[in-house]
Amino acid sequence: MPVKSYYSQKEPNSDAVIWRFMDLRKFRDLMASEELYFRRADLFDDESEGLPPEQYVQRVLGLDPWDIKDRISLNNHLGSLAESREMRYITCWHLYRNETLAMWEGYGHDGVAIISRYDLLKAALDQLIDETHLGLVQYGTAHLTNRFNALEFITTKQKKYETEYEVRAMLTCINPLDGGNRHIDLNNVPHPHALPMNPRHPWVSDCMRRRRRIVLKELAQGVVISPWAEPDNVEEIELWNRYKGFSVPRQHSELRGDKTPTLEEYRKHLGIKKPPPEPEMKAATHELDHFYEELSTLTPERVRFLYRQRGEKCRLEPNSLPSTLDAQYLGTTLKVLKANGGRFPGRMAGAVRRRSRKLKAIGSSAPAAPNVAGKTKCLLGRPV
Repeated sequence: MPVKSYYSQKEPNSDAVIWRFMDLRKFRDLMASEELYFRRADLFDDESEGLPPEQYVQRVLGLDPWDIKDRISLNNHLGSLAESREMRYITCWHLYRNETLAMWEGYGHDGVAIISRYDLLKAALDQLIDETHLGLVQYGTAHLTNRFNALEFITTKQKKYETEYEVRAMLTCINPLDGGNRHIDLNNVPHPHALPMNPRHPWVSDCMRRRRRIVLKELAQGVVISPWAEPDNVEEIELWNRYKGFSVPRQHSELRGDKTPTLEEYRKHLGIKKPPPEPEMKAATHELDHFYEELSTLTPERVRFLYRQRGEKCRLEPNSLPSTLDAQYLGTTLKVLKANGGRFPGRMAGAVRRRSRKLKAIGSSAPAAPNVAGKTKCLLGRPV
């Protein structure tokens, strides 16, 4: 489906150079899957992502901030917008002008930047079946017209982010079964965000991301390695490129040098705290059972392919061990192959067994499993 335009859309020249910064973990995922990763809009660090300033809404809708009825109306509009942005999935690129340590620190300190062009990204999105939008993010509120337009809001960010020069690619994935009015409490009072007391219906997938297969060799025009990448990381990046047969030029960042501060020095100078590690996820028993049933409907060849696809992504994790969640799904896949008399794809089998023994040793001290509904279809390689 061709990329759609939207009101007040701003685009660079078609041959504009764009970069996609990513840490080493995301680079592994991209190389293993050759899929673009789209994050759900309400899950970004900026909680105001896709939401207009209150003052703008009050002005456009003629609301009095001191009138209780107008305040209720304001909360209702903001709450509805906060829920509607959940159907937007975003991948962020950078309109290249010059390299900065700030971009490397924020988005790819140990990884790479994939070089492409605006027209190539647009051509990749044209091939998707989803409704897609692409354009420059605009900063502040000066460009906003007297319109209450959700697409204008989702392509607008606060002024403090203007040095990122973001190019935003976006999927719109509407779920007709997703419940609305989750921002209204038991007293019928609206709030400016969805309330925990009003979760989605249990049959609605709570997928936090969307992944779309692309022809990576056509999109990627070069790879720039982070100025802070360790020698082992540089070697791994080179191995991935050779393994995939990519002929795109690879180069070190122009900021790499003796005068460049280390990552720790840079963060200390700016008062940036090291981000905490993400908590490890663990699948519930019923989710693994459902995954087993889904895999059992496939041919052994397809199951082995899915096993290798996930295993390829996981085998370069720290200590050569997959994550707990990956080990659970890989172990379930092995059970399906064993039940069908299939041949094990042995590359990851040993690592899965080591992780499984570790999980058994942890026993009841393991944390409660969070809800990871929707993993099954993502693992099967189907768009959800």
